[in-house]
Amino acid sequence: GRRERHRASLARAHRIDGEEPWLLAVGMMRPGDKLASYRQLAAALTHLMTKHWRLLIAGGGPAQAEVRRAFAGFKGRVHWLGALSAAQLAGVYAASDLLVWPAVNEAIGLAVLEAQAAGLPAVVGRAGALDGIVADGKTGVLVAPGDTRAFAAAIAGLLADAGRRRAFGRAALAKTRRLHDLAAA
Repeated sequence: GRRERHRASLARAHRIDGEEPWLLAVGMMRPGDKLASYRQLAAALTHLMTKHWRLLIAGGGPAQAEVRRAFAGFKGRVHWLGALSAAQLAGVYAASDLLVWPAVNEAIGLAVLEAQAAGLPAVVGRAGALDGIVADGKTGVLVAPGDTRAFAAAIAGLLADAGRRRAFGRAALAKTRRLHDLAAA
């Protein structure tokens, strides 16, 4: 319910165009699988340069320089939020339009669960237990591991259909309340 307030605040603080859809990536920046996820996301986004979007990246860590290099070609479209507290991150989830995360060898994907709990649809790589969090075609889209073209196509499909994004977000919130909240756990 506080989406517009969070969005306006983030837009001002980070000089983000509030009229374009906001993609969100959340993850530690460390060598290995997390860095590989960021690199796959950058590769996927190269296929979407003619589309309107902004990418918000929340996270920090020892591989931050490598992550920034992966997105160097996206001048003005990538906004670095840094490492955020849980309260700050909740506002970012609320303000965003679509979570995007390739999830290379991800076991659970806590950020995906948090995003879905905030009513944020997701495009994620099919890994670990993520198919238990994201209901493919209902709360988001699961993509085969490493398929950056399919990942880009899934993002493009949801960028083009705001109504479908909103429906996925409502379904994500309902599913999370039903299956993943503290009482259900």
